[in-house]
Amino acid sequence: MNQEAKDYKPEDWQRHYEENDIRWDLGQVAPPFVKLWEDGKLPLGKVLIPGCGRGHEAVFLAEKEFDVTAVDFADGAVSYLKNILQERNLAARVLRRDFFSLDDSHNEVYDLMIEQTFFCAISPRQRQDYVAKVARILKPGGMLAGLFYHTGEEGGPPYNTTREDIETHFSKSFQILELDKTLLSAEKRKDKEWLGILKKI
Repeated sequence: MNQEAKDYKPEDWQRHYEENDIRWDLGQVAPPFVKLWEDGKLPLGKVLIPGCGRGHEAVFLAEKEFDVTAVDFADGAVSYLKNILQERNLAARVLRRDFFSLDDSHNEVYDLMIEQTFFCAISPRQRQDYVAKVARILKPGGMLAGLFYHTGEEGGPPYNTTREDIETHFSKSFQILELDKTLLSAEKRKDKEWLGILKKI
């Protein structure tokens, strides 16, 4: 579909799950996040994962005893993740909700947010709102660990994200601790992912 992501409604994403057309899904936690955890760079505590999809990162972090909240507005994503968590006897909160509609009860609650194929899925018009929302839900000094998709292509979703895009949108509210192309991407995303570690100012 060539329509803007802002007009890409829950039922449009749901159709992808019904037709098993989830090409963005790696079928596993993204390797760079595993490495961040192994290196002790992810603060243990409350973590939010917006646009979680089938929730591979949510499952991984729940297994590592993070307090996980995963958010998606497609029934197919939410039901799949809830079933996996139940099968594995893991505790995590899964919300069927639009990330942008999270209310004030989420303000300054989270130590960490994981960004994975969500920033590239929303309309570029929403990116500043995204940054404001992330800044609102993270605790002071909280961290955003993100994989930002550099498609190098016009249109979307997924929408192209450059280093300049990240610096322009985040620099007012976040200290950019790390921002480099990762060498650990899954094969189909080689040389296309910026790994960013950003700290709320």
